[in-house]
Amino acid sequence: MLLAPHSFAPADPTLSLPARKSPRSTAAAIHQPPLHARTHTVLRALAMLMALLAGGASLSLLSPATAAAGVFEEIGKEVNEIYQRTRPGILKVRSEGMVTLAGSGFFIDDKGTILTADAILGANQVITVDYNGVRMQAQVLGRDRRSGIAMLRIDAQNTPALTFGKAADLGPGRAVIIIGYPLNMAAAPSFGFISGVDFRYMNRIFATSHIRAAVPIMAGQVGGPMLNTSGEVVGMVITAIDDGRGVYALPSEAMTKMVGDFRQFKEGRHGWVGVGVVERKGEDGRSHISISHLYDGTPALTSGLKPGDEVLRINNRPISTAGDVLDASFFSQVGQDITVIVSREGKEVTCQFTVEARPTAMPAVAAGTPAPGGSTPAPASQEAVPGESSTPAPPGEGSGSQNSRPQTGPTGRIATGPDAPAAPATGGTTDGGVMPISGNGSTNAAPEK
Repeated sequence: MLLAPHSFAPADPTLSLPARKSPRSTAAAIHQPPLHARTHTVLRALAMLMALLAGGASLSLLSPATAAAGVFEEIGKEVNEIYQRTRPGILKVRSEGMVTLAGSGFFIDDKGTILTADAILGANQVITVDYNGVRMQAQVLGRDRRSGIAMLRIDAQNTPALTFGKAADLGPGRAVIIIGYPLNMAAAPSFGFISGVDFRYMNRIFATSHIRAAVPIMAGQVGGPMLNTSGEVVGMVITAIDDGRGVYALPSEAMTKMVGDFRQFKEGRHGWVGVGVVERKGEDGRSHISISHLYDGTPALTSGLKPGDEVLRINNRPISTAGDVLDASFFSQVGQDITVIVSREGKEVTCQFTVEARPTAMPAVAAGTPAPGGSTPAPASQEAVPGESSTPAPPGEGSGSQNSRPQTGPTGRIATGPDAPAAPATGGTTDGGVMPISGNGSTNAAPEK
């Protein structure tokens, strides 16, 4: 299913982690947590406080301090309950090399399989995980820089896996909890709220829409799970923003898609159709997506699509923003047949083609189609190239770091795809919430305890 601007549902509803029966053990109990009586305590308490204050409750009967104390006490109890229940399945992840990096990760099954942020691995070859007080060697099962996720495995059985929830059920204002290992300390929870859904941060384009949340974190908590108020994983922290006052998280549906790729191909398998698009505002004030150019030797070139076509639907899902197209591209499967309906000269035209694997080198623009960006440079804030976009190193907030500078092509269009300028490795930087703990002399690097 195609993602709407404020939805995380995957293009293919079958792309979800399969239900699995776990052995009856304390370790596996996290898979099927019992319904908790306080699941919605936080929301009920906040609603009650607001209703009382809005109704003109006398401060002599309900002082703000007394009311707030009760609400915060309930919030604290709820966060602590979720923390205690899920903490056994959350781990510290390290990569060792010239620069040792540390972050967080979590189990997704009872066979020792772990998801973490790709940035934690950096260029290092030695990956370890702290589990049950023991530092264990981890095998890399797959990693994908475009989506910022990596999958590991340790030699352990009956590992306490976390349960996946639906990020599609979230929206602005919904409460979430992030748990990870800050600095060199024990696992710790952070509480906050969903702010929105973005496919772009500043001048950087994500591979798919990400959850933006006002949840403060510290270095080392990247790679940790974002949990809903039922303790289910709805995202994974990919990067910190605004000096650690907020985060971007990869939605659970996108994580599920990548897990499937890793298990089948041992790498991320991203689709490609060879279409460039541009997003513009119409006279009606709404966003519209039009095809700007096609590439030689790609499925789109022989599909009947033409530059200037307005994209209406992909697999019967409405398209109105560049983010919609990015999400459709991300969730498409190599070898999958897709249907694109466009508007051309006032008539709907249906085109079909098969998704191919993303090429290692950018093909030439097809003859007879405009070069990307056309003759007039277009501002990057108004253009995107869904289907070609690569996610650079996580957007960081470091001073003067190359990670915080946009990569732009000669026309001002964001340079993406196989021929885009190489993004700097996250190893050795302090951007994005990954914690360097030795080797780079940074004042932000904490000595390991």
